[in-house]
Amino acid sequence: MPAPYLSLLLADGRLPSGAHTQSAGLEPALHAGMQPADVPAYVSVRLRTVTVLDAATAVLARHHWLAFDDRCRGAVLVDVDEAWRARTLSDALRDASDLLGRSYLRMAAAVWQVQPLVRSGRIWCRPVVAGVVAAAAGLSAEETARVIGYDDVQAVISAALKLRPFDPALGVRWLAAAEAEVEAMVGKVSRVTAPAELPASSAPQIESWAQRHKDSERRLFRA
Repeated sequence: MPAPYLSLLLADGRLPSGAHTQSAGLEPALHAGMQPADVPAYVSVRLRTVTVLDAATAVLARHHWLAFDDRCRGAVLVDVDEAWRARTLSDALRDASDLLGRSYLRMAAAVWQVQPLVRSGRIWCRPVVAGVVAAAAGLSAEETARVIGYDDVQAVISAALKLRPFDPALGVRWLAAAEAEVEAMVGKVSRVTAPAELPASSAPQIESWAQRHKDSERRLFRA
């Protein structure tokens, strides 16, 4: 399958990988008083904090998967995973990513040769799994980062439609408007080749909302 087709496949929010259980933090944000009209601003903040780290981590995981053989891949990917965790302070965000990572890996193993990652027995964060899948699927670094960026934006907007229903055409407009910021992020992270190059921008409010949501008994999404 050609890479552009695979990019569309991996960015499809309907994949049976668990993404439909996540609102990318939007549900707790709305519960805390954020208004639906603020969704584009929320998307922008995520692209500059949470998402840019995920995209850079996926690019780095892709790079290492291609640069090393099976004897070394596990060790270098552990370094990538731990670097992501060191930059993700909220255990709620880490737990959500681990859940998605497990689901994504299970889905990917049915299509691509990612058995070394499966056999490791380790729980991997989603961006590491996404980067390995991107490498196995033949995606470039730019395509990998773009999939991560688009997926995060569409997850937020799809969740918004379920949580505070509105004209879907407005959601499409928001998704299209995010293109410039997604592409700027792609340009920023597509050349990452070492853990030290991963961004470390924090999002304290998103982390705080995620922590509160983790203990909530009334929620539609896990995170």
